[in-house]
Amino acid sequence: MALLEPPFEILDLADGQSTEFRVLSVQRGEARIQTRLEPEGKLVPVLRVHVPPEDKTLGAPYWDITSRTLQARLEPMLDMLVRTRRRIRITKFGVAPTARHQVELL
Repeated sequence: MALLEPPFEILDLADGQSTEFRVLSVQRGEARIQTRLEPEGKLVPVLRVHVPPEDKTLGAPYWDITSRTLQARLEPMLDMLVRTRRRIRITKFGVAPTARHQVELL
């Protein structure tokens, strides 16, 4: 998998927080992240979803999704989301590493 170019716009919601957007296109790749336990960094899979600028008015017009459970939830619907430009709402429940995400079609 290819390394994605910075800047990174990690989708990091608080418990109970939601965000809504449409998906224009998708990139699959990896990013090197540094953690307290691995200061030299480790590669993690990333789903970069490009969104309309009006759906994300700050930062780059995409979200980098690193949650593997959210990636698994989105993967089956990505083609449909790109094709139809249908809006989705993502809500996070809990905190890492046991957090889960609800994806609603709007």
